[in-house]
Amino acid sequence: MCSEIILRQEVLKDGFHRDLLIKVKFGESIEDLQTCRLLIKQDIPAGLFVDPYELASLRERNITEAVMVSENFDIEAPNYLSKESEVLIYARQDSQCVDCFQAFLPVHYRYHRPHSHDGETSIVVNHPDLLMFCDQGEGCRCFLRVRKE
Repeated sequence: MCSEIILRQEVLKDGFHRDLLIKVKFGESIEDLQTCRLLIKQDIPAGLFVDPYELASLRERNITEAVMVSENFDIEAPNYLSKESEVLIYARQDSQCVDCFQAFLPVHYRYHRPHSHDGETSIVVNHPDLLMFCDQGEGCRCFLRVRKE
């Protein structure tokens, strides 16, 4: 029996440099989340980019555990010359919620082609894939994979 999983994504800050906050709340079927690790696979649309050098700096300072999966992309390229990229993020347990994990990812807007409309462009950040590993002790391990549909 699967428990309910609540996924919430929130974009923080204004302007070209923002933060993506991902929160995951699990229902009651996983007894001890203290033994679990949650890996988030987040696709980054072409209109955004994640700076791999910034991620390395955040890892060194123990702020976030994230790594770029995509290679050979240009962080300076505009939206129309870019491709989607992919980031893996280890979420941390939320100290204020016993059934919750959260992850933080800095994202940056790419330049877009000029247009004569209202001057605004929408970028859709899809839900991530969630991969969870729980070590329940005595050789019992639990895996959970939630894919977007």
